[in-house]
Amino acid sequence: MSAVRNALMVLGAALLSACAGPQMTPELVSQLAYESLGPEMQMGDQMLTVWVPAAPKPADGTAPLSPEATVALAAASSPMVTDLAQVMARGSREPLNLAVGGPDSALTAQVLIRALRAVPVEVPYLRIAFIGQRADLPALAAAAQQRRATLHFEPAPK
Repeated sequence: MSAVRNALMVLGAALLSACAGPQMTPELVSQLAYESLGPEMQMGDQMLTVWVPAAPKPADGTAPLSPEATVALAAASSPMVTDLAQVMARGSREPLNLAVGGPDSALTAQVLIRALRAVPVEVPYLRIAFIGQRADLPALAAAAQQRRATLHFEPAPK
C-alpha cells in the first residue's frame, strides 16, 4: 500500500508541475525567441541567448530593499552590462539576433536598457527578442528605438 501511495504522490506532483506551466530557462528563452525572430532570420543568421540571472539574495542582517531598489542595484552592478554592450555594438555592421530573458523580467529589462545605453553607436542590424513581462516593455522599447534596434516581445510564462 505504501508503494501505491508513493507512486500516487509522485504522479500528483508531476501533474501539478505540468499544470503550473513551463519554467523560465535559457532553453525556453531560445525557443520563444526563435518563434519570434525565426521567420525574419536569413540563412546563416545566428541567435545568441542571453540569460540574466536573478539578483543575489541580500546578506544576512542587511535591511531588505524594495523590489525596485533591488532591481536597480543589481542592474547597476551587473558585469553583464559592459559585455552585452560590446556584443550589441556588432549590430551596427552585421545582423545580430539576441534572445534575452531571465527569472526576473524587471532585472532583465534593466540590464538590457543599461547595455543599450552603453552602446556608443546606432545598431540598426540588432534584433532583440525580449522574453519577459509586458510591464517592463515601455522603457526597454524606448531604449531600443534610441539605438535603432528592433525589439520583439514574447511574454514569459508566469
